[in-house]
Amino acid sequence: MAQQVVRLRTGLQNLLSPCTVTSFAAICVPPMVPKKLPQQILGQILNGQREFETMEEADSFVRVLATMEYIQEQITPKLPIDWANVLLVREEVLKTFEARRNVEDPVHRRCWFVRLSVHNFFKGFRSDGSVIETMTYYDSDATAFTKYELAAEVEKKLKLHGIPVKIELLTCNRRESTITTSLEALGFVPEIVEVKQ
Repeated sequence: MAQQVVRLRTGLQNLLSPCTVTSFAAICVPPMVPKKLPQQILGQILNGQREFETMEEADSFVRVLATMEYIQEQITPKLPIDWANVLLVREEVLKTFEARRNVEDPVHRRCWFVRLSVHNFFKGFRSDGSVIETMTYYDSDATAFTKYELAAEVEKKLKLHGIPVKIELLTCNRRESTITTSLEALGFVPEIVEVKQ
């Protein structure tokens, strides 16, 4: 996470009009970041006195900075942005953040899911090989597929282990980054086929 902190510190200073920690803390609000951090805490993080709670949280603040840099680059001729005018710039940062996110990580409106019971969906495997279940399919929790063939492969493998399952196409908003694209990502080991000589 030290790399993200350095990136934030230098990035805020290198904007055409430098952005203070106070302004940055006020600009960084959900859904751009997991939770709003008070200026004092963000200041302590940037000064190396404490750390972000998770790598995901650190990355989310870097993405907000990258959005601010993107907005700065779009202005022609180059003019400084008054980042201290938080009420005005926060809306623009949020709007630009969402637009860029939708291009880089588009939303799928319908996905295939593997249902394990009336209420539970397949999420993955634990290290001991047991199945992880979840009741939430729509919020990046259950394993989602955009390809029926991959969902069918998971269904087949689970049935081989005696687990009754059913594939369903459901309406939801799932980002591309939360879609499963391979069996290996779920912990399925490719089967080794012996070649007879």
